[in-house]
Amino acid sequence: MAHTETKGIPVIDPNVRHVGVSKLRQFNAERLRTLDKTLVIQDDDMPLAVMLKYEQYLEIQRVMATLEELLREQNGLITSQDDGTTKPFSEISRSLKK
Repeated sequence: MAHTETKGIPVIDPNVRHVGVSKLRQFNAERLRTLDKTLVIQDDDMPLAVMLKYEQYLEIQRVMATLEELLREQNGLITSQDDGTTKPFSEISRSLKK
């Protein structure tokens, strides 16, 4: 994934805009509904926070959950879809061979 830098801040998505803190005063419910860019709120070129659509936030949460699950599997643990218990892969593998 290629990215560029803006004043030392990595930019991965071209839909990201860097704005000053004072820009926040311009946002009301209607403007937030029509937000089409992710905003990095900064003060004196120092990033402070990120504003994005709620749907994007939910997608990030889904990706993070998937990554956590993959890391658990990579570490030899698998979580049962039935009851949520976690077992070492080696134990599951042995039971499948029987």
